[in-house]
Order: sequence, then structure tokens, then C-alpha cells
Amino acid sequence: MGQDLKTSLRFDGRILEGVALLESDSIIFRGEVSLTVKFSEVFKIEANGGWLDLQTGRGLMLFELGPKAEVWAEKIKNPKALIAKLGFDANAAEKKVAVVGKLDADLRADLDASGATIAKSARGKDFDMIFVAASSKRDLEKLASYREMIKEEGGIWIVYPKGNADLTEREVLTAGRTLQLTDNKQVKVSETLTSVRFVIPVALRKKKKSG
Repeated sequence: MGQDLKTSLRFDGRILEGVALLESDSIIFRGEVSLTVKFSEVFKIEANGGWLDLQTGRGLMLFELGPKAEVWAEKIKNPKALIAKLGFDANAAEKKVAVVGKLDADLRADLDASGATIAKSARGKDFDMIFVAASSKRDLEKLASYREMIKEEGGIWIVYPKGNADLTEREVLTAGRTLQLTDNKQVKVSETLTSVRFVIPVALRKKKKSG
């Protein structure tokens, strides 16, 4: 999920009231008008007195964001790579990952290049992450078995098409929550794909024996 804030937008000689949503590659404004500002079209970014100033090919856009202005400016200047948003950091080489189904080619290439150990088949235990490529409810039928395959602090990423009538966001969330999993992060994979991560709630994780 992106970050959204109520804001005033000064653009094209008008002051517009609405909500600004910070995505991985754009800012989406919804209000009196709706518009999307791709990071690729922004050639100057500044944060001044609670305002985010974006110079674009369409003109200057000023978003009133308060203390978030500097935070958003930094995120636009230095966006995280997709692989980092999915939880692969400097310790990626220590992670054990399983893939179920045919993932998006670019995402699969990023996983292969991350340094993590990618299992040859989705079998075994103690996985840090499992990625499930889903396009219908049928692809989630084995979610309960995947729950048993991850570490207590591990996660299951469901990667699915946006606006897919065969598998809606509600159906994805319901499938995980029914198994007492918590959805705690959503990441945009591409223009057509999104993903949501499920984890085992802390209260349900077994206490490790000491000694």
C-alpha cells in the first residue's frame, strides 16, 4: 500500500483539495480533478516549508504535505528498488526462498539476482519467503500448506494481476485472513501486477524454547 495524505495541490493557476497517494513510481492525486505524476517526468524536486515542489513538463506542482514533504521528496529522489521493498536487504544471501507458479519474468530475474537461495521446488520447511503467482482463487487453495513451510517470522507473498475479475483483492485478503494470517504489506510489482505479504501473527508464533 502506498502512503496517502489529505492535501492542497497548487497547479495550473488553481488550488485543488484532495488526497495524494505516494506510490513506488508516481504520486496519484484524487480530488476535484484526478491526475498522476510519474517520477520519470519530474526534473526538479524540493521541499520548502511543508510544501513539496515538483517541476514537471506540465508545469510546477505544489503539494501541501507538512512534515511529510521532506520525506516524500527523499523517496522520490531515491526510490527503493522493488527487490528491497519485498524484504531483500544486505542479508539477502542468508534467505531461503520458494516460488510457486510462474512469476513475472522481471520479478523472477530480480529474485535470482538477489543472492538468496531459491529452492528448486516448493517443498520443505523454514522458508523466509514464499512467492505465489496467482491468477484465480484456485491458485490459493494450498495456502494453508505454504503457511506450514515458512519460518515463524517468514512471509508469503501473493503476486496477482490488478483488476482481475477472477481473483479480486478482497478474495486474496480473505484467503489469508481465514487462515489466521495477517496481511501487513502491499507492493506494486508492475503496471499490471501487485502483491500482498501475509505473516503469522506474533501472538500465534510458538515461543522458542530456551536452553
